[in-house]
Amino acid sequence: YRPIVCSVIELDFRTKTKKRGGTIIFKWLIVMKATLSILLGVLFVSLKVTAQVGLENYESLKILKMDLPAYPMKMTFEGIYDGQATIIINVDETGTIVDVYQESFTHPEFGRLADDSVRKWTFQPAKLNGEPVGSIKPLIFNFDDKRGVFSVSMQEAAASFLKFDKFRDSKRLYDFEDLDEGLKPEVMGQPFFPEEFKDQGIDGSATVIFYVDEAGKTRMPHLTDYSHQSFGMAALHAVENWKFKAPTVKGKPATIQVRQIFVFSDKSE
Repeated sequence: YRPIVCSVIELDFRTKTKKRGGTIIFKWLIVMKATLSILLGVLFVSLKVTAQVGLENYESLKILKMDLPAYPMKMTFEGIYDGQATIIINVDETGTIVDVYQESFTHPEFGRLADDSVRKWTFQPAKLNGEPVGSIKPLIFNFDDKRGVFSVSMQEAAASFLKFDKFRDSKRLYDFEDLDEGLKPEVMGQPFFPEEFKDQGIDGSATVIFYVDEAGKTRMPHLTDYSHQSFGMAALHAVENWKFKAPTVKGKPATIQVRQIFVFSDKSE
């Protein structure tokens, strides 16, 4: 599966690999309407898997125990009667949560409650070809002072996502064009060309999607496509250590999602 991207900005960076003899081309695709792929509720397979993604042999992550929080009374006292939060979770092959990211919320309290709640859940890990694998999944929490708190599928929540802007303290995923200065890398090390393919005339590619958070750090990197596991792992290790100038919108911290394509070539230039 390849996530839907409505509009992108593409930048190419060509650089020779040191001590490896190959050339890596970075195709930087900034997701302009990234919320579409998120709202489709696709479960992305982590890069730390050992086989090419084959959805016909893939079993989704399952929630074994889910404990939802109560509606916060202080929100009612403040005249806030509903809200929403989108939480991205990274669950490893043992079913343990290894990272939680608050992608968006209509109020910080809803984001905090959803974050605290999901950390107490238990999961059955996703499986690929019968083997447990790590996975990344978006979860949307809907808050209502009369109906309580409930999570829904991504499709059901798509329309309500549009109301985030009416809340003063909300957080949402911004488009690249909204950023004050664009996305500026501070640390952007290149991936190594896999040693096993050196001098064999074998080229490769890998596509990674990740978030750049309010501090400019990369979060939740995951593989959406790769020609061979070694190219995917090389791309992953590079992205995990990237750092950007903290993105802002109108002077305030912002979050953006990036789709990064790596093209590996074994030909020196």
